[in-house]
Amino acid sequence: MNMNHETTEFERRAAELLRASAAGLDGATRARLAHARTAALQPAARTPGWLEFRYLAPVGAVAAATLATVLLLSPGKPVAPVNDGTGSALYDMDLLSDAEAFDIAQEPDLGFIEWAAAQGEGTGG
Repeated sequence: MNMNHETTEFERRAAELLRASAAGLDGATRARLAHARTAALQPAARTPGWLEFRYLAPVGAVAAATLATVLLLSPGKPVAPVNDGTGSALYDMDLLSDAEAFDIAQEPDLGFIEWAAAQGEGTGG
């Protein structure tokens, strides 16, 4: 193989024959050949975009593996106790079992009674 850029006799002769054959073609054939050459070279000249499958498939696999790892290793939401409303239920039971408290709860001005109870707790404590 000749590594320097000098042309050999074979290359010169082949180039002369190609030019002579191209010069002998009519305009319509030359236009068709030029169009076919452009169409053949166009996909090769296209730059690959980052949205191609060969790029998105590995990125998607890494994202799915990362998501699975995070979901498996992160602590879950703490489970709520079954009797979460027991405080208010016990308050209601206390209110219903005490006859005097039940009578007070039936008062139309319950806001005043709550305020008075809060004042009593603040000064008596």
